[in-house]
This record gives sequence, C-alpha cells and structure tokens, in this order.
Amino acid sequence: PKYKQTYLTGPEMQVIDNDGHPDGKITKHRAGDLYDMVKSKSEPVKPVGEWNKAEIISDNGNLTLVLNGVKVVKTTMWDDNWKALIAGSKFAKWDGFGVHKSGKIGLQDHGDEVWFRNIMIKELK
Repeated sequence: PKYKQTYLTGPEMQVIDNDGHPDGKITKHRAGDLYDMVKSKSEPVKPVGEWNKAEIISDNGNLTLVLNGVKVVKTTMWDDNWKALIAGSKFAKWDGFGVHKSGKIGLQDHGDEVWFRNIMIKELK
C-alpha cells in the first residue's frame, strides 16, 4: 500500500489526559478535538480513572465527534472548509491526508498507558 500507517491519511479524534499530558495544554490537541484541525465546543472529559465514552459518526461527509454524550465537534468532510482546515494544520503537506472516503481505523498512543473497551463499528444505512 502507498500509506503504511493509518495516521498518515486519517483524521483523529484526540483521546488524551488533558491535565497530565503536555499535549493537553495545546489548543486543538485536547480530548475530543479533531486533532490539530477543530477545537472542541466544550470539554466534558472525565478524570483519570473514569471511563470516557467517545463516538465518531461519519455519515456521507458529515462528521460528528461526541464525548460523554456531548457533541463536541461537527464539520463536513471534503468540502472547501475541510480543505481549509487541513491547509491550516500540521497535515497541510501530508499527501493524501483527509481525502479518503473509506479506509482503516486505528487506535494510537505515544507510550502512555491507555485502555479501550466496548469498541463497536456500525455501518450507517
């Protein structure tokens, strides 16, 4: 394949300890943000030791990120605004970033302990 890692092309909903990780201090890098592209409208993050519930809903180009039942990001993929979001991010020069309409889903960490449970993927019809 042309791209060997999911993060090279796929937008990311940030999952992070805002209080304990240095990235948690950076706008658009906090829990619930569309990483480096869109800041969350609110921060309904639970503290370390409690489970957070995240939902990523992609429906015909409409992208909604939900954290603990609160819609924190809503945007449209692949339109001019989407292209501008990418152009204004660290991904601006990443060939193929945010352009694919299907692909793999990845869970990523940077050496910190992280736990996931009850991961479900549902096709919207």
